[in-house]
Amino acid sequence: MNPATWLDLTEAKIERALRGPGLGLQIPPFRFLIRSNTGLLSRPLHLLYQDYVLETEPSGFYDFRVNVLKGRENLVGKQIVEFDWEGSSPFPPLPLPHAHPLFEWGLNWCIATASGAHTVIHSAVVERNGMALVLPGQPGSGKSTLCAALVLRGWRLLSDELTIVSQSSGCVQPVPRPISLKNQSIDVIQQNFPAAVMTDPVSDTHKGRIAYVRAPAESTCAALLAVPIGYVLLPKFQAGAQLVSEPLSRATALTELMEHTFNVGLMGASGFEALAHAISNAKCYAVEYGDLASIVQWVEATCQPST
Repeated sequence: MNPATWLDLTEAKIERALRGPGLGLQIPPFRFLIRSNTGLLSRPLHLLYQDYVLETEPSGFYDFRVNVLKGRENLVGKQIVEFDWEGSSPFPPLPLPHAHPLFEWGLNWCIATASGAHTVIHSAVVERNGMALVLPGQPGSGKSTLCAALVLRGWRLLSDELTIVSQSSGCVQPVPRPISLKNQSIDVIQQNFPAAVMTDPVSDTHKGRIAYVRAPAESTCAALLAVPIGYVLLPKFQAGAQLVSEPLSRATALTELMEHTFNVGLMGASGFEALAHAISNAKCYAVEYGDLASIVQWVEATCQPST
């Protein structure tokens, strides 16, 4: 293994590694070896992953060897890009400009697939004062926007996409990576946090316009520090709505979490019992809100240890 220091790691060196032997990327507890000939990954990797261990001369064992490669032109003559992990991919070929979002989605898929011994929930999750706040929700609920806002206000990012809960300890295993923002959320975060480090948006994906916010160094450095679940919050954004909050029973919260669990079919009764135990001391809420400032204020006033 030959970790590169960030001062020496230019976009050109990243590009050479991607096109050559591969670029090693450590996202604890996983190691990835990435190859790409698209010319579209070196810039976002340089911008977003500077607080991770990168290896321009990779060696040793890698949990995942992934390829993000140009494919043949499609039927209308457009260049495509494909994601591949050892011959497998859940994604169809996409237009070449979507190479970076495809890479990030592919890493999510790899991590979720490799976490079969844990419960994997499609949910953002952040931490403050030693307690995790889990934010499940449907697309458009505002969970990623809220996650980004809290992280940029000093909360620790555990993940913006995957809440990985240990079946043995009930704690959330962090996998901090860049935060994905879509459509109007990009503008909201840029307006409220102008210092946030963010990629240029990629347009016309199947999720709309996509941009990524760099995870704080404090979050990536604490990637091995698991924490228990203290709060479960079901956000629901409705433009112009006044904030209304409602306490939820843990049974109701558990049902919602199970609906967002990727591997619920594999976990069976033991997974259900483990997740129930993981939230046995959590405070659970549903909140409808109409603007970012009101929900951030509510979270920071409500989701803190009792004095």
